[in-house]
Amino acid sequence: MKILCPRLGDFDIRDRPAVLRAFSDAPVLEMVQGWRDQPEEHFLPAQVRVGWRDDRLLILAELHDSVIVTRATADNQLLCLLGDVFEIFLRDPGADPYVEFHVAPNGKRLQLRYPDHLAIHEMNTGNLPFERLTVAGSLFDFSLWTDENQWSVCASVPASSLIAKGSLLGGRTWLGSFSRYDYSSFEEPPVHSSTSPHAELSFHRQHEWVELHFVEPDPGS
Repeated sequence: MKILCPRLGDFDIRDRPAVLRAFSDAPVLEMVQGWRDQPEEHFLPAQVRVGWRDDRLLILAELHDSVIVTRATADNQLLCLLGDVFEIFLRDPGADPYVEFHVAPNGKRLQLRYPDHLAIHEMNTGNLPFERLTVAGSLFDFSLWTDENQWSVCASVPASSLIAKGSLLGGRTWLGSFSRYDYSSFEEPPVHSSTSPHAELSFHRQHEWVELHFVEPDPGS
């Protein structure tokens, strides 16, 4: 699966009306539960739009949510165990490392960089400490908006999170996936969903991620 990500005009990711205008013509990725025959009872829809500008990947996620909850208190906690979370997975197909970014609805973040596709197995089996994969600081910027039954994230991810600093995205292709954990309470398991058609509930199945093609504007248009 591939999508053509348009080059977006200049806008401030903190300006919600400007964000909505900028992404109005960007293609929509719907979150699904590909590992299930039918969505589970409490599944709620979510949409993700992707574009780019210069050396920045730009993402808008709109997550329908009847109960917005998190217990996160600091960055680089394992946010998916603490409440609602929006997740970003990105990889340059020309290299092994990839990143996983989480955003919680209270503004906390998690930043993970994996050296290759085997690292997640090593972490899950206890052979690679979670802390060795976390990255301090701010690898990306984001803004949040919370409404009565929805929360939204606009993220700006520099190309330098994956490739050489100063590299432009135009004409490149990345692999990407976007997912969420949606909690109704802390007593019930979360509802998972992803923009990738995963045959199993594993967001790290990279062969099922979407190809993000950063297309240059047609000079004749």
